[in-house]
Amino acid sequence: MAEHEIDRAIRRMAHAPLSRRGFLWAGTMSASAAFLTACTGGGTSSTTAPAASAGAGASSAAIPADIEKQLFMYNWGDYVDPKNIDAFKAKFGIDKFTYDTFASNDELLTKLQGGAVGQWDVSAPTGEFVPAMREQGFIQKLDLSRIPNAKYIEKAFKGVWWDPTDEWQVPKDWGTTGIVVRSKIVKEEVKTWKQFFEVAPTYSGRIVLVDSPGDVFVAPLKALGYSLNSTVESELEEARALLLGLAPHVLALDSDQYNTKIETEEAVLGLVWTGGILELRDKPETADVVYVIPQDGTLYWLDTWVVLAEAPHPNAAHAFINFIHEPEVQARETEWNTYATPNSEAKKFIDPRILNDPAIFVPDDVLAKLEGAQDTSTNPQRLDIWEEFKSKIGQA
Repeated sequence: MAEHEIDRAIRRMAHAPLSRRGFLWAGTMSASAAFLTACTGGGTSSTTAPAASAGAGASSAAIPADIEKQLFMYNWGDYVDPKNIDAFKAKFGIDKFTYDTFASNDELLTKLQGGAVGQWDVSAPTGEFVPAMREQGFIQKLDLSRIPNAKYIEKAFKGVWWDPTDEWQVPKDWGTTGIVVRSKIVKEEVKTWKQFFEVAPTYSGRIVLVDSPGDVFVAPLKALGYSLNSTVESELEEARALLLGLAPHVLALDSDQYNTKIETEEAVLGLVWTGGILELRDKPETADVVYVIPQDGTLYWLDTWVVLAEAPHPNAAHAFINFIHEPEVQARETEWNTYATPNSEAKKFIDPRILNDPAIFVPDDVLAKLEGAQDTSTNPQRLDIWEEFKSKIGQA
């Protein structure tokens, strides 16, 4: 992709920065439930990575003398190659690597607002959430002298509105929100969000959506020809009607295992990210899986690495971010999670088949139709629609 086209797309994401606000998502909707979840740890899974194997990946960076022997990560599910975790543990002598998961940026924020500051070291929020996390004291300024591999981040991903000085985050990877189809079962054309809603009743009970309001709102708003960031009351009411019509046909909201539901044919149609989906195309039994970037437009997102405030292991956190951006390590990340890397040097080590896959590294003409996210997560009307939509899922 030409650098100026990437730059143009990212700048398009930047035209409406976050306002200074409380971001009290839990106070706007079901405060008791949200804060109970935050305090009790409900909805979060935890795993500890196995001991590293010998011969794991190498890093050119020196090993800091003061690095701690533990690292606690709070991240999206299945978002770091386990082999890279093993390689990091082996190189830096990490005895314990804990990987806890969240299903959405809103869950991440709610957990931190509920008092979990100081529980984890590193996380990967989506870019537009970084200013709120900074303003509320949930992340710390990076020591870039400990992350020399940040030099490999492409110019287009630097100086963006959520971190103009590039001191609070390091871009992780980027991708799109789109449609997945098991084409051996779904015979209708589904190339737009409008068509997605039209065919949904035919596959009632076999539709999976990621559990992320910002992504789900993309479908009705773009199907109607509106901005995916719309806060116009009349447009949102039209979106409500589409979502409530879809809800009875939805099998589940699932940000962690949507790919498994598609693989087993429990679901045959979905609103998903590319992670976990594209590799299904390479298996004979799931070669009919098709990922579609809708022609009526969709969301372009970028996730970022941050060091959390009061991180118990800040040196290990910085070491991990630097390690994961070693070019060969980063290339393995892209090949494992099938999201596009912002690391220019890593592209030299990525399988050309992946590097040339238009569903991952999006062509210029498709990129021009994509829209970046603004922060709409505290809009009362959107919150109301989302809660009503969730309450109607699977209800005939």
